[in-house]
Amino acid sequence: MEVYVKRLIPEQTSDYLCFFDETLHYIGKAELKCYCVCWASTCADFEGCSTANKKRNVAKRYIKNNYIQGYIAYCNNKVISWCNANT
Repeated sequence: MEVYVKRLIPEQTSDYLCFFDETLHYIGKAELKCYCVCWASTCADFEGCSTANKKRNVAKRYIKNNYIQGYIAYCNNKVISWCNANT
């Protein structure tokens, strides 16, 4: 078993999204998936994040612009965890 951690960079956007798409880290309805955007958003940006898909799209934009910062953990090349490191 190979476990390693990488700092999030835009090239890892698909890995980041996969973690939120596929892991059961939320309870309830799919729209409650957070994609960790609230920690990096302004109130104006977040008002349009009423669904998981909208939050997912915001996450893509935020990762591209380095607004979301943190680390992704992998085990055998599969994403197993995410750690937010925004200020």
